[in-house]
This record gives sequence, C-alpha cells and structure tokens, in this order.
Amino acid sequence: MQVKKSYEFEKKVGYLHIHFLDMMVWHILKVYLNKRLPSYYHKSKIIKGRSCREYVDDEVIVSLTTFPARMDKIYITLESLFRQTVRPDRIILWLADEQYPDKQKVKECLDKYLKLGLEIRYCDDLRSHKKYYYTMKYYPSSIVITVDDDIIYSENMIENLLKTSRKYPNKIVCNRAHLMKISNDRLLPYNDWLYRAKGCLGENILFCPTGCAGVLYPPRSLSNHVFDVEILKDICFFADDIWLKCMSYLIGTEVVLTGKDNPEVIDIIGTSVTGLAQLNVEQGLNDKQISAVTKFYNINWKSN
Repeated sequence: MQVKKSYEFEKKVGYLHIHFLDMMVWHILKVYLNKRLPSYYHKSKIIKGRSCREYVDDEVIVSLTTFPARMDKIYITLESLFRQTVRPDRIILWLADEQYPDKQKVKECLDKYLKLGLEIRYCDDLRSHKKYYYTMKYYPSSIVITVDDDIIYSENMIENLLKTSRKYPNKIVCNRAHLMKISNDRLLPYNDWLYRAKGCLGENILFCPTGCAGVLYPPRSLSNHVFDVEILKDICFFADDIWLKCMSYLIGTEVVLTGKDNPEVIDIIGTSVTGLAQLNVEQGLNDKQISAVTKFYNINWKSN
C-alpha cells in the first residue's frame, strides 16, 4: 500500500481517536492502553531493566525532544522508556530554551524522571531535529537511539534494537521503515514508497527509518554534513527523518529492520496525525525537501 493512501485512511479514522493498524484488535488495544496505562504507571513501581552492556560496549543514549503543547503528556512516553527491559546509559530530553522561560516549572513537572536519571538540556530551537542533533554532536562516540514524544513504547523496544545491532554492527537499526522506490535511476515520490516496508526484512540501503518507532544510530553512521545546521534550516527543516536518511545514504550506511511486519506503534491519543504529518505527506513537503537535499549534496540514488 502506498504511503499517502495509508496516511489518508489513518487520518480519517483519527477523528475517532483510532490509529490505522493492521488488525481491529490492535485498534482496541491502543485505545485500551491509552486509558489504562497512565493509571498503571501511577500505581506501579518502576523496575530498572538489564544493562545494555549485555549487547553493546558503546554508551547508549536515548534522545528525544518535545514542545510546550505536549508537556502534559510527555510523562507517558518517559514512563515507557524508563520501564524498558534493557536500560540505556542515559535519556536526554532536549527543550528549546526560548519555549521554556520557567525552568523551575519544568523541573517540578518532570521531577520523578529527573530522580530516575532523566537529563533535561536546553538548546536552540531546531524543531524536531533537536531530538538527535545535539546528542550526536556532543557525544559522537555513543550509540544514539532517537524516539518521539507522542508514543507509548513497548517494554522491549530498546532490547530489540540492541539485539539486532549486535548482529549487524555499524548499521542503522530501526523498528519501522518505508522502502524507498527507484525507477530508471530516479527516486520515486515519497507517496509511491512501500509503506512500512511490508514483507521486507534484513538490511537495505533504501529503507527509510520512521523515527516514531525508535531508531538506533551507531557512531559514525551519518555523514558529518548532518551538522550543517544552516543548510538544514534552509532546505529540510520540517523532516528530520528525510534529513537523517540522506545523511546515512551519503556515506553508504545500510539500514536494518528488527523484524518483518512489526506491529504499528501505539501513539498517545490526541497528539498524532497533526502538524508535520499533514505538511509532509498531504502537501508533498517530503518530496520538496528530499529533492532539495538531493540536489544540494548531489546524491545519486541507486537500487541495491
């Protein structure tokens, strides 16, 4: 199924607060979890997962960002991250300095997670690019796992990424991706890509990871151009997934899916199917941005 058709159906059922999934039972499960998990998180104790040293030697950092409109629900995502079967070395939340003038209020809001080890760092506003940019820049020797702020992550999300990374060292690992399509040495429009890479498995340089499900980036898996911040702002400011894909393709880093037909992500009701998704998919902004990056860096897209 093409990306745009899938997204359009997802948006229609989104008005009922249901995400497009493969099976009706998953619809019901998502709604149920959205209702029950906050209460469960409040009442149950967080038990730390096993060390990530079981799988990798490098430091593992989970990196994410959010903005004021989502601060009241960010705790749900954080809870799911602190309850992982395998714990990362660090979890860093990047906030745009100008958006949070009352830093004390932020500390009070996230006090529970600060005590658990959450690091809050303030930075310039790079929109969604904040979730990876500064962590990768300041910690170039670390494994960086990027996540989104509107997802309830399964407890084995990090473990799945690390297990796969151990089998495929130095490759980008993701739980979810679209398969880019090329015809006659020409990259086809985003909406013609294979949605969620249905039926695909293993490694492929044309997998485009979707950050919502969690993506693992080993050290040096991206071109140093990833830090060309002024260029980023000018030509790809609204699509961090596209920018990161181009930066990995530039140096030939392959991408590995953790499994075949992984279940859809569980988004936090009321936070998804808005904003960038509408701009990038409905209005074709993804194509405009990937075209601009391709032209600027002279990327030659080729099939495997």
